[in-house]
This record gives sequence, C-alpha cells and structure tokens, in this order.
Amino acid sequence: MAEGRLSIRVYEVNALLFSTEAAGPVELGRQQTGERGSLLQYTPSSAGAARVVIAPIDDVKVSRRHAMIEPLAGERVRVSNVSAASPILLGGSALAPGAARELALPCRLTVGSRVIGLEGPEPRPRVVESLEPPAVPNPSILDSATIHRLAVSSGKVVDTEAILRWLQTTVVVLQSAATSKDFLHHVARAVVEVGLDSGAVLMRADGGWLAKAFYSEAATLDGINWRPSQQVLAEVCERRRTVWQKPQPPGKDPASLLGVESIVAAPILDGAGEVVGVVYGDRRLGTSRQAGISKVKAMVVELLACGVAAGFARLEQERAALAARVRFEQFFTPELSRDLEAQPNLLEGKDAEVSLLVVDIRGFSRISERLGPAKTVDWIREVMVALSNCVLIHQGVLVDYVGDELMAMWGAPKEQPDHASRACRAGLDMLRELPRLNELWRALLGEPIGIGINTGVARVGNVGSDRKFKYGPLGNTVNVASRVQGSTKYLKSKLVITGATQARLGPEFQWRRLCRARVVNIAEPVELYELAAIGQAEFAGVQGFYEKALHEFEQGRFEEAARQLGQVLSQKSNDGPALVLMSRILDCMIEGPSRFDAVWTLPGK
Repeated sequence: MAEGRLSIRVYEVNALLFSTEAAGPVELGRQQTGERGSLLQYTPSSAGAARVVIAPIDDVKVSRRHAMIEPLAGERVRVSNVSAASPILLGGSALAPGAARELALPCRLTVGSRVIGLEGPEPRPRVVESLEPPAVPNPSILDSATIHRLAVSSGKVVDTEAILRWLQTTVVVLQSAATSKDFLHHVARAVVEVGLDSGAVLMRADGGWLAKAFYSEAATLDGINWRPSQQVLAEVCERRRTVWQKPQPPGKDPASLLGVESIVAAPILDGAGEVVGVVYGDRRLGTSRQAGISKVKAMVVELLACGVAAGFARLEQERAALAARVRFEQFFTPELSRDLEAQPNLLEGKDAEVSLLVVDIRGFSRISERLGPAKTVDWIREVMVALSNCVLIHQGVLVDYVGDELMAMWGAPKEQPDHASRACRAGLDMLRELPRLNELWRALLGEPIGIGINTGVARVGNVGSDRKFKYGPLGNTVNVASRVQGSTKYLKSKLVITGATQARLGPEFQWRRLCRARVVNIAEPVELYELAAIGQAEFAGVQGFYEKALHEFEQGRFEEAARQLGQVLSQKSNDGPALVLMSRILDCMIEGPSRFDAVWTLPGK
C-alpha cells in the first residue's frame, strides 16, 4: 500500500453514497455546527487528521467524532473508536468507545447505519511475463512504436510472432480492465495500436450511442469531430457479431464515412446476449499505415470487445454482491453475509432448531407521549441500535423490529450448536445496557425491558416477499417466544426463558424455575425460568429458597411454601417472582383448595 494512502467508501443499505482516497489519518463522524455543506466530503488537513462527514447533524446513531482511521504499513489499518458512548461494529464483534484495533485490508466497519469499506489505493496493473522483455500493463506499453513493429509478413502468410504479440498486448489491456478506472481508454488506444487510425468504445444510451472512450494519433482527428458509421453500428446490433468492411458509397452515410477507408466494429454483449456497446476502429484514406483491415485484426478487436464485456459482467457481479452483502448486513453479521453470498441456498426455507429472543420496551406509549414524535424516533432508534448490537456481537440474526419490540434468532441460516447460550448471553448484555441508556435519556427507561427466550424447531427462510426481504422463523416456537416475553410483566422479571432453552445451557449460567404456566393460545403448559446475570451473589442466595417454596406450593403445602418465601423476602424484599408466588399462595389459603392450580394461567399476552 502506498505509504499513508487509503481508499474509503461509504454505503447505506445497498447504495454507494461516497468514495474517496485519503492521505494519512482520517476522522469519521456526523456533521458538527458549521459543517452543513460538508456532508459526504473529504476535508484534508495540513495538521492532524483529515475528516469525512458520513452522517447529517441530526443522525444521533453517529457521534460527531466517531472513528479514527489510520493507514499502516503492510496493507493494514488501525481503527479507533473515539466516540464517548457508541460502539463500532467490526465483523462479528463490537469496538467499544475508547478502544482501537488493527485490521488487515480490505475490511468493513459499521458506524450507525453507514457501512464503511476500507481498501488500499488502487493497485497498479500487473506485469505480464513473456520471453521478450516483460510487458507492463500501463499506458507506456501502448506507445506508438510497440505494435507498429508487429508486421504482417509478405504474401498471405501471417507472422506468428506478430499475432502472439498482438495477443500479449490485448491480454495486458484486459488486465488493465480489471484494475484501472480508465480501462476503456486503454481499449480504444489498443485498437489504434493494432494498426488503425482511430479507436473508440461506444455504449448504447437512450436509443442512441455514447462515446465512452476515443483515441487517435492523428492531430486532425479528435473525439468531437469524429463520427462513427450508424450503418455499421446498426449491422453489428442486428447480426450481434463483429463486422469489418469498406464503407458503402458516401451517399448512404456521408457524414460519418467522409475520408474513411475501412471500418471494424465488434459487439460488447451483456449476459443475455444483447448488444450494449461496440469496440470500433477505422482506417483513414491517405495515412501511412498498411491499408485494409485483415481478419486477424478484426479478431483482435473482437477479443478486446469480449474483454470489455467480461469486465462489465465482473463489475455487475461485484455490484450485485455488494448490494446483497449490504442488504444482508442489515440482519446478519458481516461474516455470515459473506457466507450467504457464497452459498445463497442457505436462505432457502428449512426446518431448524433455533433459539428466539423477543424484547419489548415497557412503557413505550407513556414515554412517546411525553417526548413527542421527533424525539421518540431518536430515542427508540438509540435503544434499538444498542439492543441490536447485543444480538450481532453474539452472531445472531436480526429478524424484525415492530414498534417497541425486537426479535432475534440463533441457529439459522447456519447451524450454531450453542444457539441457546448465545441467545441468553445477548439477553444478559441487553440488561447491562439499561443503565447507560437511562443515563443518555434521563431515566426514560425507568420501567425495565422484558426479554423472552424460547428454543425449538421452526420453519426458517424468507418470510417476506419479492418486494421486501425478511429472513426469519415461523411456527409455534415463535409464538411461544412472544408469549414468554409477555409473561415477564406478570412474573415481575426482566428475562424469562423456557425449559427448552434452560435444558441447553451450561453450568456457567444462573437460573431459577419460576412456574409452570399456560400462555395465551398455546395448548401445552410451558416451564418458565428466570435467567440472572452470571456471578450474581444476591440471586444465588434466594434461588434455593424460592425453588423449594415453588415445590411446596405445587404439592399443595401452602404454609410451608409461605415460610420458604419468607426467607427469600427477608433477603430481597422487592423480589418480583417471590411476591407473585406469595400472592398465589395467599389466594389459595384464603379461598381454599378449590382455587388451587399448580399450573398458573397467565391473565394475558
């Protein structure tokens, strides 16, 4: 990589918004006061880092100073998070505020909703090896003397060495097509070097033709005065093959054929075999070059046209791959997105064992009424970004946002044997995010979020439509996950999981069985467990007493159950699940055995 230089591309959804090449360190962030006209511009600096504003001033997902990018030697870059609060996504992990990491180029990072692609500067074309002095694929190889020496031997026998050198030069040009921004100019020039007076690359546009590149060594001929033969172009389009010929009498095409001795034109075809452009060359009357266009020269021009078509096809594939990757990265981690590009069949519908997490923000209506529409959007976006990061850090799939609710999935499209553990770690991380979010939004999240996790078999695939892609699950497993999330408000618990999820967890997790419950529209009762932060001593102190109290209650021994709960409440007087169970016990003691049911029917969703 050229010392201190870096290529930066900014994307949103599937669109390239901006690209630039930077020299030295670059700071990325949203607009600051006084930078109104600087959005998506590169502002160099004589001292310190240059700056690229990647988001407008009202985009709170991006900090005013968010990322510092520093090119390093050896095709590497250092990415530093200079934001005070917001992470940067690097692949499947998050770069916390104040942290830095060295990455190999090329690489991608996500800042808010922007995807930033980092690459080294555009590489110089490669050298083609040969028995002759190596041909370097840059404009110098096309100097006017190079192919003028490629003479055709006397008579009708073609010089084999000349043909090989033509092909060598053509390969060099086609290599430039894969690496150079002005490869069409190289193609036009190569047409001249084959032995013609002018060369051009023409593309079809709005029913006509647009000259994308033109080259001639004649001082009297330039791209403004030069005109191609419409008759020849029409014939190429009709026949979809290369033609070379002497022009018809001037009366049929007088403007474009004036002074033209012969013409060659080769079609540029798209994937469907349609003519989208033409590589075109002509010979002029009265020039010193050898007269006429031979079949060999026409074949070389056709080879150049095939190279242009291949280059366009490659660029289209890259654009499609980028669009797919950026689209996938709205839901999947970058690593999984790359797998989906390579194996699109992973998105086909299938039955898979998955773990689903559903999280809901309590008090959304109350908070949104207080904030008003504009601030509500900023608030909910900030919260969803934080919760989504917790999902992506643990390699989950963001299935959907519905108002104040988020759904995520593990176990598909790629298998994850530890999908239940990943979902639970993500849920615990969400609970740890609450204090920071409360601080940012002045305790607007005073009412906790509710998180439900369930594990089971679901049908996963594109559950959206041709117009809107939505990868996710369908089936009873999804319905149970939603009901479990709803149970958190009745059980006075922040994070509730099902027995199916608990059975797949290792000893590093802490949980307690809360109850056996009937949830709305689900026939079979569900075992519900509360998941606690790993290593929480207070939880460990009450777990045994609570579960013994639950056992006594389910056996109909209400007094002993109440006595065990007293041990819980003496240690933690505000323990929500214990208070709920005590209420059930007292109800049975007051109303008698007729009110007893070991399976609790939840009062709502």
